[in-house]
Formats: sequence, structure tokens, C-alpha cells
Amino acid sequence: MGRYMMRFINATASIRRINIKKLITLGVILLCLLIAFLIYKADVGAAYVFCDNVQHRVMTLSDNPEEIVAKAGITLDDKNSLVLDYFHPEDGERVVVVAEPHNVAIYDDGKQVASINVAGTVKSALDKAGIALKDGDSLNYDEQVGITGDMKIEITRAFPVKIKVDGKEKTVNVTGGTVEGVLRQAGINLGQFDEISKKMTKELTKKTSLVIKRIAYKTETKTVKTDFKTKVEYDDSMYEDQRKVKKKGVKGKSVNEYKYTYVDGKITETEILSSKVVKEPVTQILVRGTKVRSTGFTGASVKSGRVISELKPPFEIPLNKNGRPVKYKKVITGKATAYCTGTTCSTGAPAMPGRVAVDPREIPYGTKMYIVSSDGKWNYGYCIASDTGGFIYNSSTVVDLYMRGYSTCRSFGRRNVDIYILEWGNGIKNWRTH
Repeated sequence: MGRYMMRFINATASIRRINIKKLITLGVILLCLLIAFLIYKADVGAAYVFCDNVQHRVMTLSDNPEEIVAKAGITLDDKNSLVLDYFHPEDGERVVVVAEPHNVAIYDDGKQVASINVAGTVKSALDKAGIALKDGDSLNYDEQVGITGDMKIEITRAFPVKIKVDGKEKTVNVTGGTVEGVLRQAGINLGQFDEISKKMTKELTKKTSLVIKRIAYKTETKTVKTDFKTKVEYDDSMYEDQRKVKKKGVKGKSVNEYKYTYVDGKITETEILSSKVVKEPVTQILVRGTKVRSTGFTGASVKSGRVISELKPPFEIPLNKNGRPVKYKKVITGKATAYCTGTTCSTGAPAMPGRVAVDPREIPYGTKMYIVSSDGKWNYGYCIASDTGGFIYNSSTVVDLYMRGYSTCRSFGRRNVDIYILEWGNGIKNWRTH
């Protein structure tokens, strides 16, 4: 029995200790809530009165401006007036300004736009004058500053600065400053290699616009193929129109390191930093024939590849499959005749196949040409305007072609030709200049 009694007494003591701890915890919580409530009430109860630019803090729950001013110890008279620009009890804002009216001059970008008698703050003066501020505009006073005697309020109007960057255009309103300042205002940072159209120290004006180029560099290694060279050999056992590959060319390989310049994300420049040959190209050997095919007439057909002219061109003349030049300045189609008389041209050049007579008013001396008959049966070939004659006055002939032998001239007769102008002459009557 005694043992059960002791257990009961111990259990009762434990319960008592637990209840005491709970009570202490609850008390601490209630104390914290009370302190927070008092702080809240203190903040909620605070009102502010500005008089002669002096701030008075008043603790009151009243929402009546006159009562708040009276509690601040300020007596109102006929000269004083209450300005309630910042008195909005519903939003928790209770600021009362006690002010006397004063004469105020307002200047907009250096020009006086208003002269008024007003009480209150700078904002009150702007409102009474019907002047609104736009984004970026600045004042020489804060809007909450109270009006004083003969105050001069100056407005500096902002102007837009356009900035092209990252494919977009931003507009920032500023009242002045430098390029660096407007970038900071716009939250634009320049990278290490970025370029800007004006210096960072440049003063801003109403005409200022900025362009920013984002510059980046990237290096890359690539394996590339390199072209092989072609060596030409000649074989007199093959005809002029025959070709064969004696040794096939093989492209080589090189490992190149490239440096790419990116402007606004696009590659604008590529530079080869290094190149290492890992496989040499193999030169191709092409064999061309030199043997002349026999034709059934004294002339030379386009298809045979044989030409009448004995002049060797000073440059390569690429021909298409029809034996006509691929590149030329102009093509003239007209009548042509042939002649074989005389030993010297009017320019002093020796008469020979390849030296042709022209009207120098139409085709200047020294003009380099390639002539083929329009029907494709005759290939006069490369020639130079070196001679002229009486035919230019009494016929519609465009060109007179020098050929060897009367029979060849007679076979050619008079026919249409296509005159491909390869290079215009200078018209000088001296064959050694052309």
C-alpha cells in the first residue's frame, strides 16, 4: 500500500512541473505579442507635421489634420494653410504640411513659365501651375520640400538617348551626363572586346545615339583538304583535241587552326593562325596532243580545234565545247572577208594570219579578238586589229581577215563571223605596243 502511495505522489509532482513549464512558455509568448502590439501601435499612431521645413512627430490615432497640427503645438492663423498632398490615412500616410503662401517662379529648361503665390511644397507649386514632370525629368528641389519666400523652381527636361544593342533598341531618358552614365542607367555592361560608337567620356546631347557591337573571338582546329596542282605535258602522237590523264592528282590534307571574329553573333572575319601539312598533295599530269588533224579544205573548222591564225596568245583563252571563248568583253556579229596581199599592215606590223584589218573608228588598233564563223565551219582564232583598208568606205564588211594563199581566201569568201573582243586596244598606230 505504501509503495502505491509513493508512486501517486511522484506522478503528481511530475504533472505539476510540466504545468509550470507550459505556463512559463505561454507567458513569454504573450509578452512578445504585447511588445509587438505596442510597437505596431506606436508606428500606427505616428503622424508628421512639417512647418517651416521643421519636422514634428506626433503620436495620435486621430485622422483629423487640425487635431494633429494642434497636438504638435502649432497654432494656425489666417496666413497659414494646411497642405495635404501627402495626407492619406487610408494608406497609413499621415503627413501634414503647415505653410504660408510665397511667391514662386518656375523655370522649364531655363525659360520662366510661371510665377505664382502658393503655400505648401514644391509639388503643390507644380500642381497649381499645371506643370507635369515626365520620365527622367529632374528638379533642383525634392518635391516634398516646403515653399519658401521667392523660391526659384528649375525643371530640367529629359531627352531620349537611343541605344542599339543585342539586336534591340533601348531608349533611355536623361537630362545630361556622359555615355558611361547612360549605359549605367540602362543597365548595359560592356564586354572586354565590345565596341561602342562613341567614347565613354563623351557628353550626351539631344542628338546622341549609340550603337554597341558585341565582339567575341573563338579558335577552332580543322582538318581540310588542299588542292593538287596540274602539270601539262605535250605529245605529238596525239591530236590537238585529245587529252589524257597520265597521273591522277590526289588532294592533300592540312590541320589548320582558325581564329573566328564574331560581331553580334555572326562571323565577320576568319584568320588562319597556323597550318600543318599532314599529307602532301599529288600533282596531276595531263597530256595534250599537238598533232594537227587533216581537214578536207584549206580552212580550219571549229570542231577540229585547228585555227588559221598563226599568232600565239599572250594569255590562256578558255574555250567551251563549241570552240568559242568563255570570257570576253563583247561579241560583234558581222560580215567578214579575206585577203592575202601586202607584206606590212598599216600599223607597221608584218602581214600574217592573225593580223586583221578593221575600221579603227569601231575597233581600235591593238584590240585582241577571237573570231569564229557564225556557221561554225571556220575558226580564225586569236588575232589583233593591226590593219585597215579601203573596204571600210565602200562595203558593210566589219573585218578583213589575212590568210595565206588566194585559194584559202576564195574558199572563205564573204560570210558572217562572231568577233569576241578579249581586250580593247589603245588605238595607237604602232604594232610594237600591241
